Amino acid sequence: MPGCARFEIAQVAILSLLLAACSGQDEKARFEIDVLDASWSSGRIDVRCEQRLQLSEEAREALEHGVPLTIEVEVILRDMATRTRVDEITGRYELRYLPLSEHYRVSTVGTREIANFPRLRHALAKLSRLELSMEAGTLPRGEYEVLARSRLRQGDMPPPMRLPALFDPDWKHASAWASSPLKIGPGT
Repeated sequence: MPGCARFEIAQVAILSLLLAACSGQDEKARFEIDVLDASWSSGRIDVRCEQRLQLSEEAREALEHGVPLTIEVEVILRDMATRTRVDEITGRYELRYLPLSEHYRVSTVGTREIANFPRLRHALAKLSRLELSMEAGTLPRGEYEVLARSRLRQGDMPPPMRLPALFDPDWKHASAWASSPLKIGPGT
């Protein structure tokens, strides 16, 4: 019996060390949405999202070696009474390093919007304040909720990197869901 107790104590100690190491890695590579505001007018919902984006060393290294990273912001509108999804929109932004000019490029996927920056921190600052719009059409009066999250799209990485990025905690770049109430009624 005393040998079993020592073995269990050793297991608990190893597990707690592993959990501490994993939580430290997740914290440095975390995306966080700080502010989420939504307004409705004439069938259109405008969403303002302010977020903090920090890339892990592995993501920075991949970026500097020519791997483009795609950051996705998913926005969902749902009815508060029924908790049903009414509409959704996804914004995708590609972050790329250009070694010849030593600049970082942020492009909005699906549009021709492109911006170049001399430093990575400037490119991440551009991505930290986003405005998205969704055509929701005519909505009945009531209370709604706008949900948003941002994440690094691992599926857009080159095929040899996808599986390691799926399991490596240094590649976990995702925010928690943020929410903002939205009331639609007379005069809004």
